[in-house]
Amino acid sequence: MRWFVRRLSAVIALAFASMTVAVIATPGVSSADCGSNMSFNPATNACNLPPAPPDWYTPPPPYAPSYAPLDTPPPPPAPWWHLSPRCGTTASIVGALS
Repeated sequence: MRWFVRRLSAVIALAFASMTVAVIATPGVSSADCGSNMSFNPATNACNLPPAPPDWYTPPPPYAPSYAPLDTPPPPPAPWWHLSPRCGTTASIVGALS
């Protein structure tokens, strides 16, 4: 049992050491000087804009999540109690005291 634990701990230590070397030694794509909306081609060492969407693509409405169908209705309006000024806020207390 002692032999197994020693071998297992050596294998785990070796795995963590190799992962550490891989993280430190290999730079990510983020090291390229590209903008956030551009893609980096490591073969040509160039930054390219993403291709334009095809003609048939219609983006979802801004209020809908990306996975929603295109005919998603807008959300309902806010209720009246959400739009009215709240009683007891610091603005109403300061206004009443002055």
